[in-house]
Amino acid sequence: MDEPFQISLMREKFTLRDPAGDLSDEPPIVALSNRIVLNLVNQSERETYVLRTQNMHSCVRLAAAIHKEFTERGSLVSRATEFRWDTLWSNVIKGYEKKYNPDIWAAVYENGEVVFAAGDHHPFLDIIEKCDSKQKGDYEDSVSFAEKAFKQAGKTMKIEHDANIALIGKITPEEAKCGLIIRGSNRTTTFNYTVNEHFRHKEPISIATIMSVSAAFLEGIQLAFHVGMGNKKMELELMEEYSEKYMQWKKTSSRLGSLNTAISQFEMKFDVKYRPERPSFGEIVDDTEKFAAKLFKPQIEEKLQEEEGKEEELSLKN
Repeated sequence: MDEPFQISLMREKFTLRDPAGDLSDEPPIVALSNRIVLNLVNQSERETYVLRTQNMHSCVRLAAAIHKEFTERGSLVSRATEFRWDTLWSNVIKGYEKKYNPDIWAAVYENGEVVFAAGDHHPFLDIIEKCDSKQKGDYEDSVSFAEKAFKQAGKTMKIEHDANIALIGKITPEEAKCGLIIRGSNRTTTFNYTVNEHFRHKEPISIATIMSVSAAFLEGIQLAFHVGMGNKKMELELMEEYSEKYMQWKKTSSRLGSLNTAISQFEMKFDVKYRPERPSFGEIVDDTEKFAAKLFKPQIEEKLQEEEGKEEELSLKN
C-alpha cells in the first residue's frame, strides 16, 4: 500500500527588528505568508515544491492544481516544453479572485530557488527559503540561520516567527482526514472532516478534490465574514447602492453561494462526516452582522447626530 499523501498549510508572520529596540528609528519589518510544502511522488519521479501565497485558499488551490498536473502528466521540470506556471496560476485565481483581489501574489520554490512568482511578495521570504534549503533539517532552524546570514552581511537583525496551522490532512484513495483551524477577527472556526467512498458511487478519493474542497471551506468562511459586514452596512445605509463596494458585496454573496453548492455536491458523491459539525456559512454571516452592529455603533451615532442637526436646521428656517 502506498504511503498516504499528507498536507499542512501554515499561516506565518515574520517580524524583523533591530536589536537596538527603542533606540532605533527603524520600524520593524513584517512579512506575512501562507506556506505549503508539496511533496510529489510517482513510480519514477519525486519533486518537492514550497508554495507561498497571499491567502490561504489560493495556496491550497495552487497545491491542488500542481498535484493534479504532476499526477496526470508527470514531472513539471523535465518536460520537452517548459511548464507554464503562469497559466496554471491564472487558472487558479480566475474569476472572483482575479477581479477583486488586485494584490494577490504567489511564489513557488524548488531547492530554495524561485521557479515562479506572480504579484509582489516580500523579499525576506526568498531569504528564508534559501536558508531552509541549506539547512535541510528543522524549518525553525532557518530563522536562526537567517539571523546569522544578516549578521555576516553587516546587518544585525532579530527575527520573530509566528506560525499557526490552518489545515492539516492525510489522504489515501480510500479515506481522507482533514482538520481546519481558521482564526478570524470575530471568531475561530475549528472542525475536522473524514471522507470515505460512498456506498453507491464507489468513486476513489482524489487528492486534488480534497484539497479543492478544503480551499472552498477556507474561502467560504472568509467570504461569509465579508458578506455579513456588507449586509450590515447596507442595512445601516453605510454603503451606497451601485457603488464599487456594493457591486463587490453582491459578487461576494454570489461567490459564497457557489462555494456552498460545490461543497454540497461533493457531499453527495462521498460519505463525509464532520466533527463537531460542518461550519455553516449562514451562521457566520449572522454572527458577523451582530459583530458589525457593535463595530459600526460610533458611525451610526454620528449619522444620527447629523440627521438631528439637519432636522433642527430645517425647523429653524421654517
